Amino acid sequence: MGFCRSCLKFSGYAAVVLVAVLVYFHLECQREKEENLKNKTNPEFDPELTDCTVSLGYIKKGEDIEMKMGMEYMLVQSIPCSLNKLVVYIGTLTGSSDAGMADVGKAEQHNVTILDARKADPGSFHDTGFTLITLDKEPVTTDWKSNFYESDNPDIMHFQEQMEPYIKQLYPSVKKIFWTFNVIRGGDKLGDQPRAVGGPHLDYFQDDEARVEFHKEFPEMDVDRSEAKLMMGKLDDEDHKLGVILGVWKPLSPAKVCDYPLAIMDARTFQPENLSQNKLHIQFMPGFTFHNLNGAISYDEDQKWYYYSHQTPMDVLIFHQYSKGKWFANPHTSFLNKNCPKDSEERISVELRVGLFF
Repeated sequence: MGFCRSCLKFSGYAAVVLVAVLVYFHLECQREKEENLKNKTNPEFDPELTDCTVSLGYIKKGEDIEMKMGMEYMLVQSIPCSLNKLVVYIGTLTGSSDAGMADVGKAEQHNVTILDARKADPGSFHDTGFTLITLDKEPVTTDWKSNFYESDNPDIMHFQEQMEPYIKQLYPSVKKIFWTFNVIRGGDKLGDQPRAVGGPHLDYFQDDEARVEFHKEFPEMDVDRSEAKLMMGKLDDEDHKLGVILGVWKPLSPAKVCDYPLAIMDARTFQPENLSQNKLHIQFMPGFTFHNLNGAISYDEDQKWYYYSHQTPMDVLIFHQYSKGKWFANPHTSFLNKNCPKDSEERISVELRVGLFF
């Protein structure tokens, strides 16, 4: 009886502490939300002004970094902010997450001008590494999160098939098109991921030897559509060799994106000395951690950035994530465009990656 009473008393104390912590985090979330709303848009909206000058977070030149993300990365879009802050706090205590602060001393901010590619023609796809495709008909896909790991015929496959003729126009000599990954960003469902805002990056470090060494220490995912296996040549055969991985990015809503467009660096202005390693570890759940050798980007005044103003769900942005045996890739990032109407709907998008074999 006495033991039970002690357990109940301890549980009561723990509950009080938990409630107090959640209330504290809730108030913090409210303050952050109010501050973000206050600073999200300019006092006046100028529809004629579409070039943007923003501050982006780079890594200092020559500095490699390492990032750990816990389960909060997969939960942040779908659970209350206060609960997510609690998950982050627990993750920092257990070491599964560093909340992006481990290498904060290696970061630096730079103001850059991002030109509207609809007005300032950047050049051709094979010069710049990117282009905008306007679909000739509405996609029939509705489940943008569906994938080949859950079904042999996922709904996303309809969109992938719709895109393949456009890809073949860009690369007529392609022998095999191999889709790997798709994710929704900015949505509010479980598994949706946050927008990658304000930090230029590449999803893959471009040095294959470094990738092999990285995965000796941190094994790649043992799945059929592993991008690490793809880049390390493990999915090549006698007649098909990987040449390129493209990024495919399109809005799902609103009808015209204003607040968080995707910016792309002209590949001609991206130099090898401005790429560093980002050893990324994401714990999706206890016992399951995804490891990837990403690319961290340092600043150079000669870099040129572009975006497509008011991109619609019928507009698909295609760019280079990786090129085999060739220096040709597009660092990219979303950014906050403050020159928007105050009632602008926040962007939700889908992104895919596709390997091209030659």
